[in-house]
Amino acid sequence: MLTTKRTWSIAAERRWAAAAHLSAWVTLAAGLLTGGWGAVLALLAPLGLYLFFRERAPRVAFHALQATVFQAAGAVAYVVLAVVVLALVAALWLVSAVLSLALVGLLLLPAAILATAAAAVALVATPIAGLACTLRGAYRAYGGEAFMYPLAGSLAARAMGVSPGMGSLTPA
Repeated sequence: MLTTKRTWSIAAERRWAAAAHLSAWVTLAAGLLTGGWGAVLALLAPLGLYLFFRERAPRVAFHALQATVFQAAGAVAYVVLAVVVLALVAALWLVSAVLSLALVGLLLLPAAILATAAAAVALVATPIAGLACTLRGAYRAYGGEAFMYPLAGSLAARAMGVSPGMGSLTPA
């Protein structure tokens, strides 16, 4: 376990660790209300928690850092997904429209409609899945249980120089 002088109660550390995970909901709300630009600023919330707690409460800092990495990586991945999916759907509709002049494109209309529906489902389901992960992280952090996001948790642990144990952070 990391040994530092405890300045926060265990209950307070658990609340702040859960808040770091729940900050994803603030990021989502800011992004939706500002057309995406607010999400960039809202990413500063878990980063600010990390910077504040890194010397005061390493467990909270770990949760805040991995929440920051998870949210930033998720935002970048979502933008990439949106660009790729929308480009593919647009290309399919364009090919369908051009070939419709020869009536062949009418056969592609069902495929274009299905691709558009699949794109819509993917673009809605992806952030929902990410938010579900953050809820799980908040629940486990509030309960004092170990929690790591896939990839983001190991990156955060490596950046902090610790290896996550089952119940606590232990020096690497």
